[in-house]
Amino acid sequence: MRPRPTLLVTVSAALILTSCTALRRDRENMTGVAAENGGLVLSGASLTDGRGDLLAAMMGKVPNFRVRRLKEQCPQITLRNAVSFQSYVNPHVYVDGARATDTCILESLQTNDVERVEVYPTGVTVRPGYGRHAHGLILVFMRDGTSTGG
Repeated sequence: MRPRPTLLVTVSAALILTSCTALRRDRENMTGVAAENGGLVLSGASLTDGRGDLLAAMMGKVPNFRVRRLKEQCPQITLRNAVSFQSYVNPHVYVDGARATDTCILESLQTNDVERVEVYPTGVTVRPGYGRHAHGLILVFMRDGTSTGG
């Protein structure tokens, strides 16, 4: 008896989907980058794969994460397409629940002091205590015993 083509296609598709899901999960565990609750979480290997500041560690790991540097100013960051070619509107940055005044904090934090970073390009998180922002949220959680002082 020959299997029906639709059954064969369905079974093949299910096997491929299962394999892709397992590979994605393995890749996330290996790189420390995972999608969670509408955001992207960076932890573990994604933060410790190089030395330096947190902003540098985030580049290349967060989709659509772009940084523009202007002389003597904090980095201008966009998590989605820029509002215009002339202006960036920075996401709100929180460090251990406290809102940072600007994006310079991301350059002053060292990756070895950071436990995890959650990036919400839509500006909405399910975590209580955080405001919404149309241009995104970056939530930084420090390792125990590490404090930023403000």
